[in-house]
Amino acid sequence: MGILHKIWSRASFGRIILITLLLVSIVPIILFSTLSIQQNAATLTKEAQTNLQMIAESQAGTIELKLNEVLDTTTIATLQVGNDLDGTLPASQVQEKLAQYKPDARNILGLNNQSASASDRSNVYWNNRTSLSDRVAHQIVLTEQLDPIFRSIKHVSPESQWIYYTSLDGMMRLYPWASNDQYPDDWDPRETLFYSIADPAHNPTLQPRWTPPYVDFAGAGWMVTLSIPVVDQNKQFRGVMSQDVTIRSLKQIALNIHVLDGAGYGFLIDKDGSVIAHPDYQPIDSDKGAQTTTNALQVGTDSFHTLIRRMMNEDSGFGYFVDEHQNQQLLVYASIPTIGWRLGIVVPRVKVVELATNMQNRGLTFALLMIIASILVSICLTRLIHAPLLQLLEGVQHLSEDSDGVRTVKVKSFIELNRLAQSFNDMAAKVKIRETKLKARVTELCIEIDAQHQTSQVAALAETDFFKRLELNAERLRDNLKKAGAA
Repeated sequence: MGILHKIWSRASFGRIILITLLLVSIVPIILFSTLSIQQNAATLTKEAQTNLQMIAESQAGTIELKLNEVLDTTTIATLQVGNDLDGTLPASQVQEKLAQYKPDARNILGLNNQSASASDRSNVYWNNRTSLSDRVAHQIVLTEQLDPIFRSIKHVSPESQWIYYTSLDGMMRLYPWASNDQYPDDWDPRETLFYSIADPAHNPTLQPRWTPPYVDFAGAGWMVTLSIPVVDQNKQFRGVMSQDVTIRSLKQIALNIHVLDGAGYGFLIDKDGSVIAHPDYQPIDSDKGAQTTTNALQVGTDSFHTLIRRMMNEDSGFGYFVDEHQNQQLLVYASIPTIGWRLGIVVPRVKVVELATNMQNRGLTFALLMIIASILVSICLTRLIHAPLLQLLEGVQHLSEDSDGVRTVKVKSFIELNRLAQSFNDMAAKVKIRETKLKARVTELCIEIDAQHQTSQVAALAETDFFKRLELNAERLRDNLKKAGAA
């Protein structure tokens, strides 16, 4: 406190006012701006993350909706074929309808004429023509009734490539029509993944099952299949109803994600981390069957792998990782529960915080302008307060120097300081008048004192022996003069 007191006592009052004004104005501006900018930046960044999360969930929901639509339509077809297979037909009608199905060069039974390929019908694949049992014959004929419902499903879901039923015996009816030439020799649909994944041996609870992505044997490219077990009224397994959805129609939903002016991209992975859609990692093409894919856990950085594991284990979330170029990236992700896939969106962190950065720059600019304004206002206020005080001080010094005349202090400041200056001027004028009167009185007193002094000096002189002898001599002289006049 002593050191502070010395500093304040030796400092100029104007500087003290200026420093005080700057402290009480600039410090709060800096503190408020800093806290406000930090809070707003955090809010904007969180809002950007939330918006990206909503986009990811929305796009994942779009895929989920399409897959649920496939599930619903396939379930309807499954119920329909279960009812149709319980029906019976006369042998003559069966033979009549079977007449339109012909074996090809490989002895595969189906609708192989050109007119059939151009019609809106299904085709049959039966690769054991020599052992066509009555049961299989009935399956071929009875499943013709599925064409109207297949047609409706295809109309509702144009992205669906094929809808087909595979019986327990290996007969397959597929819509829309496709040539049996697409299938390999001795191909058995019951040995394929779309059938085995749903049969009781691999699916004892007889639940709908989705296959991993694969390349279609009929030449439609990379796809994923929903397979639902077909049971009759006695709950006996009768085969599998399947619907193929091309990956192309689903991956475009992810790859066409454009956020933050195209800075981000979307991708799809399955439950094991295999890439289904990614702008940098596309599956390696193969003709038919299995597809060689890239696993997201085998590419990128360790921080990216950590996020991918979280992505595989959580329904939704976000996190940051560092890519191969040492740039921070934001990954937001959402699940597609029906099939167990995950959709992710990657955006550079600089783009995520760009809005917050712009806001920070604007906030700093505004704070700087406020500081400059505060400095200017503080200087003006200091001058308005300090300058009148200096003028009053000069007036006091002039008054104390006993100078002739009265110096009028003219102040242009606050009302109170103006009134103080006017009061000082009035006081100075009154002091000057009193001083003049006092000087006159002092002069008069001095004259009186001189007269009294002279009187006292005369009296003192008259009391002396010398003065008395003079008086005596003077008296004698007068007497002598009177006598001389008388004589």
